[in-house]
Amino acid sequence: MKSIRKITGVVATMAALTLGTVLPATATANAATLEQKTFIWRGFMSAGSCTIEPGATWTLYSNGTARLDATVSSLDDDDAWLMWAHMKDSRGALLGDIQVYGSTSTKFVKNLHDRRTYRWIAKGQFDPDLFDLVKRMSLGKHC
Repeated sequence: MKSIRKITGVVATMAALTLGTVLPATATANAATLEQKTFIWRGFMSAGSCTIEPGATWTLYSNGTARLDATVSSLDDDDAWLMWAHMKDSRGALLGDIQVYGSTSTKFVKNLHDRRTYRWIAKGQFDPDLFDLVKRMSLGKHC
């Protein structure tokens, strides 16, 4: 948790869908833009034989969508990385967990195989009313 870096900004709606160009926040930003908050983990995270490399990123959007971009691997065959993404306020109080997009589950799962490295892109969703309150994130994990 101590190695998380948060970045905020504004992204055009189309860019948020494709996760493309980041635009600067301006007073003239209209309803077609989404604010974003990005949380980057700077260190390795491991559980059992599974590892997420530094640079794992959760990006939250003001419309209640979220995106994970991470690189994961395992030293064993037929493993699975299980992860729960916890959103927290400025004092560290839990606001809620990100749900798997299109589901009520809060457990993100990536199947892994012996000594292969995978790029893990996952979509999530959360209550958009929480967006302004989210100041920190933490991850629950299991392999």
